[in-house]
Amino acid sequence: MKKSDSEQINLNNEALAELSCEEAIILEKQRFGRVRTSMMKHLRTKHGEKIANRVLSRINKRDSTSSHLMKESSISEFDFN
Repeated sequence: MKKSDSEQINLNNEALAELSCEEAIILEKQRFGRVRTSMMKHLRTKHGEKIANRVLSRINKRDSTSSHLMKESSISEFDFN
């Protein structure tokens, strides 16, 4: 079953909103080391609670996963036993 044009447009708009949110959050983390409350309020107002929260969660999970992997690799790298 093919999606209607309006459904496809909505999916495209949601994807663009997620990319915009993701870029803003990544820049914020690079600049300040965290995402400020004022930025999240702005993103939630602009893109909606669901999208802003989902993107923030995804980025935080990505950061924690890569951090965890780096810890594991550095431990095994310097394990002399």
